[in-house]
This record gives sequence, C-alpha cells and structure tokens, in this order.
Amino acid sequence: MRAHAGAIIVLVAAILSLLVTISSPYVRAFDDVRVYFFGDAAGSDEAINQFRLGIWGFCQRIISNGNWVCENTGLAYSYGVQGANGNQQWIGSSWTRGLVMSAVATGFLVITTIVAFTKHHIIAALLSWWSGLVTFIFMAINLALYLKVRAQMRHLGTIEDTDFGPGFWMSLAVLILTLIGGFVLLIEHRRSRTGADTGTSYRYASNGGFFSRFRK
Repeated sequence: MRAHAGAIIVLVAAILSLLVTISSPYVRAFDDVRVYFFGDAAGSDEAINQFRLGIWGFCQRIISNGNWVCENTGLAYSYGVQGANGNQQWIGSSWTRGLVMSAVATGFLVITTIVAFTKHHIIAALLSWWSGLVTFIFMAINLALYLKVRAQMRHLGTIEDTDFGPGFWMSLAVLILTLIGGFVLLIEHRRSRTGADTGTSYRYASNGGFFSRFRK
C-alpha cells in the first residue's frame, strides 16, 4: 500500500474528477453554479425557485409541484430566466462551453493513474501536475461563469442567492490531490533509486598475496 501511495492519491483525484465531469443533469447534485430564488422567477416555461447549471445541461425546481426538471442540452448551452419585474436575463453558450475542461482533466488523470501504478514515477508526477493545471483552468472558467450568473441575476428584481455548486469544490479537492500526488510520486521515485543503490553489492577480489601460491 505504501509503495503505491502516490498512485492511490491520483486514483482518488481521478474518481472525484469523473464525478465532476458527469455533472448535471445526469447527477443533479454535481452542478457547478446554482441559484436560489426567494420570490417568483420563470425558467423555461414555469415559475421556479432554484436552478442549477452543469457541464451538459441544467436543472430547475418548479414552484407549483416542487419537482425537478432537468434538460440534457449537451455542451455549450444557453440558459434564460425571467424575473418578477419581467426582465429576462440570458447566460450565453460562450460561458458554458469551457466547462468541458473537466472532462479533459479526467482523461489525463486516468492516464496518470495507469502510469503511476506501473511505477513510472517521474512521468506520472509530471502528468499529475499537468492534470492539476487543466483542473485549475476548469475552475477559472467555473469562477467566470459564477460571476456572470451572479451579475445577471441581480437584474431580475427578485431576491436571490447565487452560489458555487459542489462541482467547484470537488474540483478544488482534485487540484490539491494532483499537487500532493505529484510530490509523493517524486518521493517514491527517489526512494526506489536510493534502495537500488543501497542494494548493489560489490565483490572484493584478492590474489592472496605471496604465500598463496605455495598453497596450490
């Protein structure tokens, strides 16, 4: 277990990243940005009190029956909502397109995990840090989407609360794990090299000196 500590850390990061990539609407709880309304707001067709934006689509909660309605729009979708004052705000596809970087990070982490378990520690460490960089880019895009949504929702004339979804915080955990995993993999590489050097034995050969020739 100890010999594969770095690989296990990267594996956990890959699993978390996969959950983030699945996202809404497939798993409603793994959204990236969510908005709560404390007044009337209209989503696609009916009044809603909450909506959640994910990578592949969105979910919204209908006030009349309390049910959730999710739409799998695919990558790079737009979402519009209308406030109590009749003002309508749109989140364009350019703000959601970049969320696909989570899937890219997941792909790199899967490759990193495979390489780490084959004990190619240096390559695995570099891949882990590269995956962390891609995850950081995804988080930056997620942050930009959050700021855009929060700014747009303030024009609706409705009391609301915009917040990060669990996908953002899970991505932060992935980022931390990729950084730690990379360092652990380097430490494991150094230990394996040190162990190999220590285990190397050298044989001392002697000719036996002058008197050895008389023993034959």
